[in-house]
Amino acid sequence: MTRWWEVEPVRFQCEKGCTTCCTKPGWVYFDKEDVKNAATFSDLSPGEFKKRYQLEPMDSDHWEMEVTENAPCPFLGTEGCTIHPVKPKQCRAFPFWEENLRTRKAWQKTGEHCPGIGEGPAWSPDLVRQNKDSIWP
Repeated sequence: MTRWWEVEPVRFQCEKGCTTCCTKPGWVYFDKEDVKNAATFSDLSPGEFKKRYQLEPMDSDHWEMEVTENAPCPFLGTEGCTIHPVKPKQCRAFPFWEENLRTRKAWQKTGEHCPGIGEGPAWSPDLVRQNKDSIWP
């Protein structure tokens, strides 16, 4: 089945200084590699990192961290993401998440809080798919 983003241009360019996606309620998912990289970057052991940031286990290789209206991502600093070079795959792939790409309407709805949607160059279907498929669950 052909997806809408395989035949229509998808434009996105993250705007410098925008951190809106980091303040939306939801879950941030970490796999083992994400935890290891972020912990090392933060000068913590993986165990200390999971405890400090209250990562809840999903299974033996995956964790989730809740972000609420009153508690944005704890890695969000005044200059943006404090772990930007090693941020989780899910964060790197935004806004190319399955739920945002499900329909053109879902993409447009995501654009209501993401000013980069509809801006910048068109992304090829292969790049959209690569980003979408880089994350789990």
